[in-house]
Amino acid sequence: MTDTTFEDQLLGRKVIDNRNVSMTDALKYLLKKEEFRILDVAVGYFYVSGLLLLKDEFTNFMDNRNGHFRILMGNETNGATVNVLDSGKYHDYAELIQDSTEKDTSKISDKEFLGKVAEWIKEGRIEIKIYTGTANYFHAKSYLFASSLNTGYGTAIVGSSNFSKSGLEGNTELNVLTQDGFFALHHWYNDLWLSKDEVTDFSPELIKIVKSNGAKQTLQQYKPVKETYYDFANIFAQPYAELDMNKDWVKELFPHQRSGIISVKEKLDSLNTAVLSDGVGLGKTRTAAGVIRLYLETESVNRILIIADTKLKDQWHDELKAVGIKKHEYEYISRQQLINMDYDQLKDNNYTLIVIDEAHLGFKNNNTEAYKKVLYMRQCNPDVKGLLLTATPWNNAREDVINIGSLFLKVDAIPNDRKYKQYFLLSPNKLTNKVVKHLATDDAAFKEFWSDVYLQRTRKTYGGKGTRFPHRNFPSVDIPYEPRKNEIFSNNFDVIADLKFPYQDPIKYIDDSKEELGAKQLKMMLLKRADSSWKAYATSLQHIVDKLEKLNDLYLKPMSFLKGKELLNHYKGFLGTAYGVIEYEDNVNLLFKAFEPAEPTDPSQQSVRSQLRKQRYIENLKAQIDGLTVRKAKNAVEKMTADYNSDVSTLKMLIDSLNKAYSKVDEKVDEIIDCIDKERAKGHKIILVSQFADTVEYYYDKLYTHYNRPQLKYPMGMITGVSNTDENGFSALINQKPSTKKDVLNHFSPRSKKAIELIDDKSQIDLVVATDTISTGQNLQDAVTLMNIDLPYNPMTLEQRIGRIDRPLPEGDNNGQIYIYTFPIYQSINSQLKMMKRLGNKMAGVLNDTEFDNVVLPQYEGYLKDIKEKKQNAVKTMLDKTDDQMINHSDFSSEKHSEAYQQANKRMYDFKANQLTPLKNPLIPDYSFSNGKKDHSIAIVEIKYYDVNGSYLEKENILVDIDDSKKIEIIDAEKNLNGEISFDIHNSKVLPQGDALTAVEQAKNQIYTVVKQQVAKFNKQHEFFAKNIDSTKNSTSVKAAVALRNSARQEPQMVISKLQSVHVDPKRLNDITKYIETIDKDDDLFPIVQEIANNPNVFWLEIKNYIKFFNPDSIQEMENVGKNIQKTSTRKADLEKTKYRVLDGNIVIK
Repeated sequence: MTDTTFEDQLLGRKVIDNRNVSMTDALKYLLKKEEFRILDVAVGYFYVSGLLLLKDEFTNFMDNRNGHFRILMGNETNGATVNVLDSGKYHDYAELIQDSTEKDTSKISDKEFLGKVAEWIKEGRIEIKIYTGTANYFHAKSYLFASSLNTGYGTAIVGSSNFSKSGLEGNTELNVLTQDGFFALHHWYNDLWLSKDEVTDFSPELIKIVKSNGAKQTLQQYKPVKETYYDFANIFAQPYAELDMNKDWVKELFPHQRSGIISVKEKLDSLNTAVLSDGVGLGKTRTAAGVIRLYLETESVNRILIIADTKLKDQWHDELKAVGIKKHEYEYISRQQLINMDYDQLKDNNYTLIVIDEAHLGFKNNNTEAYKKVLYMRQCNPDVKGLLLTATPWNNAREDVINIGSLFLKVDAIPNDRKYKQYFLLSPNKLTNKVVKHLATDDAAFKEFWSDVYLQRTRKTYGGKGTRFPHRNFPSVDIPYEPRKNEIFSNNFDVIADLKFPYQDPIKYIDDSKEELGAKQLKMMLLKRADSSWKAYATSLQHIVDKLEKLNDLYLKPMSFLKGKELLNHYKGFLGTAYGVIEYEDNVNLLFKAFEPAEPTDPSQQSVRSQLRKQRYIENLKAQIDGLTVRKAKNAVEKMTADYNSDVSTLKMLIDSLNKAYSKVDEKVDEIIDCIDKERAKGHKIILVSQFADTVEYYYDKLYTHYNRPQLKYPMGMITGVSNTDENGFSALINQKPSTKKDVLNHFSPRSKKAIELIDDKSQIDLVVATDTISTGQNLQDAVTLMNIDLPYNPMTLEQRIGRIDRPLPEGDNNGQIYIYTFPIYQSINSQLKMMKRLGNKMAGVLNDTEFDNVVLPQYEGYLKDIKEKKQNAVKTMLDKTDDQMINHSDFSSEKHSEAYQQANKRMYDFKANQLTPLKNPLIPDYSFSNGKKDHSIAIVEIKYYDVNGSYLEKENILVDIDDSKKIEIIDAEKNLNGEISFDIHNSKVLPQGDALTAVEQAKNQIYTVVKQQVAKFNKQHEFFAKNIDSTKNSTSVKAAVALRNSARQEPQMVISKLQSVHVDPKRLNDITKYIETIDKDDDLFPIVQEIANNPNVFWLEIKNYIKFFNPDSIQEMENVGKNIQKTSTRKADLEKTKYRVLDGNIVIK
């Protein structure tokens, strides 16, 4: 029986009767569980021979995990024992137990194992007591497994089996596996064990019996490996907390969410901030809700504010409700509501915890309005804690990561040994962009910052410990198009590439140097829509024709009849309207507003740099429009008219071809219906997803008509997320009735959405067609099938789609499967590849300001190339490469974020919790020896750095892989040390002392190589920091501040009038100038500061534009921090003066 099959049977049945599941196998299974360090047994009989049935697992439990075994034996009797007692041979039951134990032990031939048992008893890690209370009999049969003696939860087996060969695998017994009853059983056991009247210690008698029966004890001359591991654990193991598993809301969490809640709270408690950036599908919102719940259970942190998009409000309400938080226990506002608030409204906030969702939107730049508002709240309330949630930021700049992570950071609380602390102390009054940029260039300091403030786990780095995800299947379905459709797809590149789109970037007609970014973005999007559905493609083409017709009717045709200055003025008005240059805007014919309403710019996300860039761009445009001549205007109109005629002709021909080709059959729809039928036959719920709302509407109409006319046979729903649908359209439907997104998803996935009343209701739906509006924050695990009508350019968006159904499996479910369909159109793929090749290096510019991401786009391009060859594996390969790139990204990785570290730390901490008696006078101190073949030799080395004058600088403990002569991290060291415990070399008979000393000398040489590397690294780091420690004040900024003050003295009335015109108290001018002094050349505002330094009148002339950047309400200086903290010395270490010693080491003898 495989481990998985046995686990399924044990956890599924929970009955252990020695028929289907034996107690021996059940105990072996539980002894292998790394989380268990304690085994408490209460039985009528205990025989050492019973341990032999569990020898390997029990030895590993005791040695590798420093286990603790307590046995409470009773006075259980049967007919035979009653007769023996009645005969008068024994004075009491204790004598009988001693005699029967003697007989059992005398039959054991494995004297080495007896020797181990004797050693464990001697160490106090096996303890035995006998029940001697007044009750007639002690019938208890319980086996309690736990992580520590004082824990409140674990696993118990309760029933009828004694700890004997017949009880463990001979008799037919009845035992039950339980976790719910553990707490009560554990309490009962401890009460009895600690009783002074009811139990008697039997350990001394047992050790005598074991020794008298030939226990072969090993001569231990060298330090045991387990002692080295114990010392290692005492240096590096960190305390860990665990949630109370008896609470209902905790039981609903996955293991990674429980560990995440603890980790995040620890960061918040120590630094006042934490950034949770777990990967897709791990449930960040539920983890954050758990943190809030923990704080609400305290008296000090109970005023909660959540800042998140309005669209996420329902999701947050649901997640908070799931952990027992009521609506009146928190406040919820959107980013837009936040930035609309006056500073006076924010001044008296008394929140104790602020949670910001999607922090990468609006908070990755410290000059955005949203960032300033929250920073102001924190300045008014310095003790507020801040929890930020963000998409995995591996493709963000380091500066973004620092800005997000430092918003609530309590600098005084940063440990003094952290290198990044010194950067914050460089600028005690304000975290300037100069400091941010310097910290971003310091690898060691940045990694410390990332590890301390952020928590990031992914599906892979979590490692599956305690959590299983379903297996992903990636069916790829070819579409057999008829020839004329294939021809359309094949020709798409040539057709689209030649389009000019004269209404896009019209400045190109008077300035050849301008990049046609808008047109290039549109070409890429058209090819993507062609890949999605012919309907989406044709609709887009028709929209372009409509815009071209409007351009012609409103501008080109009228201007064709004009001449001279009249033509020039009209063309200037056209450009003014196109780019929002007010001086030239034509307020009658607002052509571009008629084209398509522009997406409103979210001011919470606009950085000062982007605002300044836009302002400069408009100024340059105004200059270009001012410089226009009649001849240039005439040439531009003629070129635009020619391009209009060419584009309209091409587009109408293409639309006509599409309409004719698809008038009867859409092969892609037919193939998708075939796939739906197959999945439906298996009873699977299905999600169809597209990037485009019109594709969703088209497919929903086709599918509903196919399955539900004339009567409803296959209930389904639709979600587009589009608020401005046409008069006859709706953004959400259940069958044909208008609905809401929430209602559709509740009817589709009632189990995962906890919509209990809908679980067996006939109104359930089995298929949803939706846009990516469902791709974030939704658990739709009732479904196992996702069909991608099209694929997004960004693989992370695809990962988000999959994350709706790829959630951790419920406990006991080890066979989950999910299906992710794709429907590639090869001719369309060729067109996209050709377009990418044509754009080449210009691709990054095309993608920068769009939904595309030039960092992850190469993975999508790789998919397009792979799909022709690999087909079934192309999507999987793309996602794996993206995930690997994220995991291996050196900027954003920390071993402490991984589940492997959490497990290693737990092993270490639990190991040291059970005391270990050190060996007295080992032959060679500080080293143990082993002969495992797989693991490496490891040393714990203390380095004390001294400068050339012999002055002490600082010290650090490092871990060294002796075999590879390199510094390693805790995870690797722990793995190698723990793995060698079972291969201990005990004495000089196995390893002569001379050979051991030779091995130590060789190890020292290799360790010294690493010490030299560390000294060089230490000096490089300090040299780097010394260069960065220059003043935060820039001479130009000081000059600008002085110039403004002088202008105020020279023309006080003018200055007062100007400040009052923008509603600023003139007395606040000093605050403005102080802020200007903190701005350095790396700051977004530095170009303005340079202008002010050269001519302060620029500030007063442009005050209406500039005051938003220098408003004294939003630039309150940060509180002074770290006044009494010593800054790191920048002196270099001297290799000759630096000292080191090996604290502990284990050498593997090969």
